[in-house]
Amino acid sequence: MKLKRMLAFTLSALMVGSMAGCRELPKNAKTASAAGSTAASAAGELKPESGAKLTFRTSSATQIKFAKAVAKKFEEKYGVKVTAEDGSVYDQNKANLEAASGKGPDVFMSPYDKTIENQRAGLLLKFNDGIASQLKKDVSDVAMKTVTMNGGVYGVPVSVETYVMFYNKKLVKGAPAASFEQLLKDSKDFNNAGQNKFWFLSNVSEGATMYPMLSVYGYKPFGENGTDNENAGFDKPEFEKGLEVLKKYHDLMPAASGDLANWDFLTNQFVTGKTAYLISGPWNVKTFRDAKADFGVTSLPTYDGKKETSFAFVQNAQVSAYTKYPNAAQLFAQYLVSNEGAELLYSDASCITARKDISQVKGLAQDEQLSAIVKCFNESMPMPTAKRVSYFWTIAANIGPAVFDGKMTPQAAAKKAKSNWDSFLKAE
Repeated sequence: MKLKRMLAFTLSALMVGSMAGCRELPKNAKTASAAGSTAASAAGELKPESGAKLTFRTSSATQIKFAKAVAKKFEEKYGVKVTAEDGSVYDQNKANLEAASGKGPDVFMSPYDKTIENQRAGLLLKFNDGIASQLKKDVSDVAMKTVTMNGGVYGVPVSVETYVMFYNKKLVKGAPAASFEQLLKDSKDFNNAGQNKFWFLSNVSEGATMYPMLSVYGYKPFGENGTDNENAGFDKPEFEKGLEVLKKYHDLMPAASGDLANWDFLTNQFVTGKTAYLISGPWNVKTFRDAKADFGVTSLPTYDGKKETSFAFVQNAQVSAYTKYPNAAQLFAQYLVSNEGAELLYSDASCITARKDISQVKGLAQDEQLSAIVKCFNESMPMPTAKRVSYFWTIAANIGPAVFDGKMTPQAAAKKAKSNWDSFLKAE
């Protein structure tokens, strides 16, 4: 995920305190949720309310074409008019207040971490059991974990992203490398820092891009399920060993971490043939295609025979707890991940659906590169849901580059990470 996306993750997590003021919910929010559940159980299959009309807010300008197209299809099927609007210009705090006043959108998109914060703030409608059950059948298990909280489902995973390894087919002859050791061996005759030629490149300044290296020996932030808010695991031996892996990657990428933090530089290196392998995500596919790069997609490399694991990134559709039309809103959110919705998501937004089975999704099913990314996503790990996840991003970004650049040993970095964690807790 690009740097600006990770900053969005960090900032949204830091907004927990500001959202706490929304916890005292007006009665209309609780009534809306209850009304949706009652209507569903009484009618069996959910049906739109008479006279329902909805507003659907995207989270980025690149989604607006998709939003308008899927709104039109939904109206044709259910007779409910949906107005699509670009949500990229909205400030999150203002959007929260807007929702609590009953003036916000009925359905809105947000990244995984904001889904968690919004649910904790009481802004989301809990989905009807029938729809929730169907979503569990249709949607990737990894993606469903991002909207399942406290035994309930609070949204629809719509699109997915994860880190994969792209390779330039003009430079890589035959099957792509599957291990760090093979990459390192092959780099010896190619790397030339003076000519900006690097066999392999990856950003090592963000927690999300560092995590595959940190994960090698089993480190998982905030425990096995990412929910242990009291311990980010910086004192675990697995974390220190992960930092040792990060340090070793400098042998493969003899460059400064600051240079590797420039996504434009990394992308240009790949499309101009100065880099054979690049760790990135589906957001780069269109760029590579527009540049007419001959590329393939494969899993992250192993290290010491052990698998590297990426975080799973998911864009979710939520229904406001304050919507006047909970039935119609839930149906629309579900429709976003239908086969029809998935086709439009692919054709109009160049995004990957969260559906388990993409064989019936026209276009995507035939897309070799994006299909490979779907496979990698299903092998990834959901991001931690602990409330203090922002501390992980900040601490990792502070110590990771120093380890990679050789300015700090893994042992010293692990101690500093734990010290910084303790300082954050004391400052709360």
